[in-house]
Amino acid sequence: MAQAFAVRAGRIVEVGGTDEILWLREPGGEVHDLGGGCVIPGFVDPHNHFSIGALDCFWADCRGAGSVEEIQERLAAAARATPAGVWVRGFGYDHAALPGRRHPTRGDLDAAAPGRPALLLHYSHHQGVASSAALAAAGIARATPDPPGGEIGRTRAGEPDGLLFERALGTAETRSRAGWEDRFVEVARAASLGYAAHGITAIQDAAVTPAMARRYAEARARGALAIHVAEAQVGSSGWFDPPEDAAPGAWLKLFVDGGYRCAMRIGHGAAARRGGFLFYGRDELAARLLAAWRQGRRVICHAIGNLGVETAVGAIEDALRAHPAGRERVRIDHAMFLERELIARLADLGVWVVGQPSFLSDSGGAAPSPELMLRPFRSVHAAGIPQAFSSDFPCGVLAPLAGIAAAVTRRSRAGALAAPEEALDAADALRAYTLGAARAAALDDERGSLEAGKRADFALLSASPLAVAPEELLTIRVLESWVGGERVVPAA
Repeated sequence: MAQAFAVRAGRIVEVGGTDEILWLREPGGEVHDLGGGCVIPGFVDPHNHFSIGALDCFWADCRGAGSVEEIQERLAAAARATPAGVWVRGFGYDHAALPGRRHPTRGDLDAAAPGRPALLLHYSHHQGVASSAALAAAGIARATPDPPGGEIGRTRAGEPDGLLFERALGTAETRSRAGWEDRFVEVARAASLGYAAHGITAIQDAAVTPAMARRYAEARARGALAIHVAEAQVGSSGWFDPPEDAAPGAWLKLFVDGGYRCAMRIGHGAAARRGGFLFYGRDELAARLLAAWRQGRRVICHAIGNLGVETAVGAIEDALRAHPAGRERVRIDHAMFLERELIARLADLGVWVVGQPSFLSDSGGAAPSPELMLRPFRSVHAAGIPQAFSSDFPCGVLAPLAGIAAAVTRRSRAGALAAPEEALDAADALRAYTLGAARAAALDDERGSLEAGKRADFALLSASPLAVAPEELLTIRVLESWVGGERVVPAA
């Protein structure tokens, strides 16, 4: 454990004892006494959706709503504040918290925002409800077929009921954001300072459309981002569609399966039951990996269900036979439902897996069958699989300390205990949110640890996560956050 470090021009030049570092002090150099507090590398969140979360301030926050009527009240308030010609948008509803586990319908949205195109996103962001005007604007009518990889919810009479799943959501979701994205630069500074307040100094936005890539460029040019933001590109037609027109960039995102309805297989052989959405077959996914690698890109494979992960693993295995150097250019994000055999195959691959203890914090959960494991962090770690953690915000809670607490205690915010045998120790969880996360995002040459040559991105905590009891992890506070040697929270 070091006592001090020296910073010059935004980078760490030395780490060591107090006397050793003070000896390096140059004339005019400042000394910051952090009172013996715990300093850690700034948290890195390698799977985040900042470009969506930053705009949430304009939309109806329906998290925690316990009835359709409550959702309607929030949407109606948002509609009154939404300029004419711009879509009304809400986010975060959980149908499981509503009476009868009933999703809202187009009629519910029509009543809340009469005549307006409105979209209400599920907390997963993989399904949502559209108003009648929104369905019309998206070209969805009675005769519209379900797209491959998606589903249009329908009444018993065959009319669209407003529910849109996975790739059926793409057009409506894209249009619902279009009128708001012009204001991204306006809110980016405050939103990124909100991240820094949680000790986050770098993220990777895991679904950046061509339009948002332009917004990010503008935000950087105006100095509107208080933290570092790397990007993974998707196409313009919808997050889950093949990214045919993705903007240039180091990273490409491929959605292998769905979200709330991910690709699952229960059992094996002829008796196996399959469900959920699988967007690519093994051969097509392998071809897309090879094409991306040959263009010099890295690839994030979104895969949640065991069938989705199995497809991703098989495609990576196939692609590596043709292009062995691709091993360092691909990772699998989520990997929520795993089996022992899949864990062994992942270990053989040696690619990074990015998990989300944030989901464990939010809702706990249990695997649907004995042979499946849900978020088996310890088993993944014990197998030697490189493992990083992220939030997937706004789909999961943002705070890394909440994720660390969930990974260590295996308890949700409500206190539910989930597979305690899969708990990690605090040191491994902290590493997964710092150096592990930086390595998974290919940011570790600059970030993720406090060592000479790296950027001076760090956080001051009220206590060390390694020195408190697991049940006390949630009491730790972020006191300060520094980016490039400058204190950003609280403002200098």
